[in-house]
Amino acid sequence: MPALSRLLPDWLRGYRRGWLTGDITAGVVVTLLLVPQSLAYALLAGLPVEAGLYASVAPLLVYAFIGRSPAQSVGPMALTSLLTAATLSRFADAGATDYLVLAVWLALLSGLMLLAMGLARLGFIADLLSEPVLAAFTTASALLIILSQLAPLSGLHNPGNSLPQWLVGMWHQPVSWQPAALLVGLLALAWLLLVRRWGSSLLQRLGLSADTAGILVRTAPVLAMLAGILLLPTSLQVPVVGPVPAGLPRLVLPAIGLEQLADLALPAFFIALINYLQSLSVAQLLAARTQDSVDPDRELVALGLCNIASGLVGGFPVTGGLSRSVVNAEAGARSQLASLLTAAGMLLVMCLATSALEHLPLPVLAATIIAALLAMLDIGSLRRAWLTERADAVAWLLTFALVLLLGVDSGIMAGVLVSLATLLWRSSRPHIAELGRLPGTHHFRNCQRHAVETLPGVLLLRVDESLYFGNARQVGTILLQRAGQTPHVRQLVLVMSAVNRVDTTALSMLERLDQRLQQAGVRLHLSEIKGPVADILQRSGLGQRFAGRVHLSTQAAWQSLAGLPDYHI
Repeated sequence: MPALSRLLPDWLRGYRRGWLTGDITAGVVVTLLLVPQSLAYALLAGLPVEAGLYASVAPLLVYAFIGRSPAQSVGPMALTSLLTAATLSRFADAGATDYLVLAVWLALLSGLMLLAMGLARLGFIADLLSEPVLAAFTTASALLIILSQLAPLSGLHNPGNSLPQWLVGMWHQPVSWQPAALLVGLLALAWLLLVRRWGSSLLQRLGLSADTAGILVRTAPVLAMLAGILLLPTSLQVPVVGPVPAGLPRLVLPAIGLEQLADLALPAFFIALINYLQSLSVAQLLAARTQDSVDPDRELVALGLCNIASGLVGGFPVTGGLSRSVVNAEAGARSQLASLLTAAGMLLVMCLATSALEHLPLPVLAATIIAALLAMLDIGSLRRAWLTERADAVAWLLTFALVLLLGVDSGIMAGVLVSLATLLWRSSRPHIAELGRLPGTHHFRNCQRHAVETLPGVLLLRVDESLYFGNARQVGTILLQRAGQTPHVRQLVLVMSAVNRVDTTALSMLERLDQRLQQAGVRLHLSEIKGPVADILQRSGLGQRFAGRVHLSTQAAWQSLAGLPDYHI
């Protein structure tokens, strides 16, 4: 028994009877929410609706035993579905056999990449996208998804995966609006938006608690789905889901050529990156509510195995869903048992209710996606970026425009490049402050911000950035300019308290800077060098060059240059 106990997940070994009611409630509520979502996101990915059902079950089972977040709900998501469609549409037509095969291998490849990164403890890879860039990417992607759903909402065909393709496609597409489809879609969309806006307050006036009212409001898509199935007359000829295979998913591993795998490798990596960022952010949000911690590497492993499981049963890439996970937590989920119950509920639907799903109107599913995505249009993130850091705002606008113009799949690469370019641009232009001493103290502050005292002929400059190839030339140029612009300078003290590292290019810059300052009659000093940087200076030979001009502190340099006792080291 002790050996068997060690094989069980932590939540199951320490399960408490008091959690059961909340887990059961959450399992039922999330099942009701997941059924329409799984169908809608499969269609958004260009796949049969049963692929969404399959991709909803297997990941829930895997995460329940591997993942650590008790309320995390892993499954299809709108952004992941759009990425899947944008990737696969370049290689095959939606609905074709090759398209389904590629979807399976896209999930498998992204899962294997996530698993490998988790085993290699590469959780820091989430830092490849800055928050403003990620917000812009999400907002632009949500806008593209909404535009793509205007077609099924009105009975038309989706004209493209980017804004130019959508505009051209809508311009050339024959006007063949289906009034019945448009009416059903608009009614469903109005219902979802009205319930979201006023449903909770209305239910609370009827005596329900805020938590219960919030949970019921989240199940509004289920009511829209049931209304579409039960109340819509067949005479209206509104497009419907069509036949849905009944029964449990089967293990699949379709054959694929090496050339096709190579084509999928880069898209699979970026899908894995976005999925990980989404899943990790959801896990961190849930953990913050309960004051728990999140292991990014463990989340990588769990999400990787979830994607592998989704691919093996005929699904497509999956990630942690924010709306479902929040509903799961608010409904009372205290352990992964809630996810197991949700998976059981989805299996029952697949076995017993597929005949009813055949009559579900496609405009209702489109309205479900649009209503969910409207909340992701985060234009406020641009305003926050503009008020705090203009470079972040420029990165936001650039990423937003590139995603709309190039599409989501190319937009991911653009977002990563914009994030890295923003980082390089900032560090290549570091802040350099001229320092002076606060009277009567040993503290040195920026001359432009504080009333300080200075020494005649002495210039103290502090570089607020590590020195490396990206900023070495810029820093050297600025230091020479400052020395030349300051009258009667004979001593320049470079304060390196903010320099955490230097590379070979920076060392060469310091050597050339010392030579040029000597030619101008200025002596260069270094102060407040951190231990690792000092070690590099010694190994490179610069320690000997600056012998007698390296100071333990800026105060020591001040006293030495003021003619007081020498504090050289």
